Amino acid sequence: LEACIKRQPDILLTKMQDQLRETCGVKVLIATISRMIRRRGFTRKKVTCPSVEHNEDDRAAYKMLVGEHF
Repeated sequence: LEACIKRQPDILLTKMQDQLRETCGVKVLIATISRMIRRRGFTRKKVTCPSVEHNEDDRAAYKMLVGEHF
């Protein structure tokens, strides 16, 4: 699991569970995986994705449009 985390730091616990089943042939509860990675010193971090379409000009135009109606 540590190698899996180092390879892909933002991996989800469900994906780790799937990889364990596929590579090792074992079924492990997500709670067990969570406990193990916590004990090994890994912390949880919420992963967010920035908007691909983020555009300040579009945002300003939208605010102006909404402001006219409210």
